[in-house]
Amino acid sequence: MSRSIRDCVEHFPLSTFAAVMGIAGLGLGLRTWGEQGGPAWLGEPVLMFAWLIFFLLGMLFIFKAVRYPAETIIDLRHPIRLNYLAAISISIVLMSMVLRPHEPVPALGIFALGASFHLIVTILVVNFWMHHARFAITQVNPAWFIPSIGNVLIPIPAVAFGFVEVAWFFFSAGILFWAILMTIVFYRILFHEPLATRVLPTLYILIAPPAVGFLAYVRLTDELDAFARILFFIALFLAILLFTRIRGQAQIPFSLASWSYTFPLAAMSVALMEMAQLTGHMAYLWAGLILLLFVALLVLVFLVMTVRAGIIGNFCRAEDP
Repeated sequence: MSRSIRDCVEHFPLSTFAAVMGIAGLGLGLRTWGEQGGPAWLGEPVLMFAWLIFFLLGMLFIFKAVRYPAETIIDLRHPIRLNYLAAISISIVLMSMVLRPHEPVPALGIFALGASFHLIVTILVVNFWMHHARFAITQVNPAWFIPSIGNVLIPIPAVAFGFVEVAWFFFSAGILFWAILMTIVFYRILFHEPLATRVLPTLYILIAPPAVGFLAYVRLTDELDAFARILFFIALFLAILLFTRIRGQAQIPFSLASWSYTFPLAAMSVALMEMAQLTGHMAYLWAGLILLLFVALLVLVFLVMTVRAGIIGNFCRAEDP
């Protein structure tokens, strides 16, 4: 193995799985559009591609864990990188959602694996938060929300598979830690030094918990009640707020953190389409489709830039996400 390849494997970043989340989110958004009258076939090639990327990245991560266990342990003890371990379990859950309409039995097994892994990750992360003696407030950034995203995502396939109590368990845990982290993250943003420029895209992660939580809550209750509306409009407000800074965001150099735009915006587009279905207001549908098109463009651009950065070795060194 050449030194350059060895370095890339040794420093393979967990945050790469944000790409799987973004691509799968786009595919599931296109599938949702197909269920509401759009081209039914459009999302499936994207979802198949998400499976391919997940498989390749999963093999890389397993190889790194076996070949370079010390480097993997460093990631798991890092206050920021550790949160991206949840991106792996979330990706597994998303893969079960991708597969369920075609192969429900294997999808159930994959879901069980993903949900169990995510529970372990959540307990690991929360224990790390509670028993770490050297946290600095500047180490807090929106990536800390990633485990809570998984907790509010799991109820969506859990309800489809018939595990309603399991769904409520994960949903409750996700809402609890989302509420806690919103206070901590906003305190850090408002009263301490600004986030580093390269991690500013992670601010879009703020959209994901309420957007995905809205979708999960509607699946759990099968109605659009006051709490569902609150979740939806919190997500919509955060999306609008962040879009007011889009000119500055467009000037941020590409990094793996740039993939943080994709899954939250894909989730918001699905939430808009779901709201259109529930209320009958077509404005929500059109807004969701426009946002979904924007996500598709982002995914295409980021795929090209990720491949280019990988070729020149930008991801082959240790770096915080």
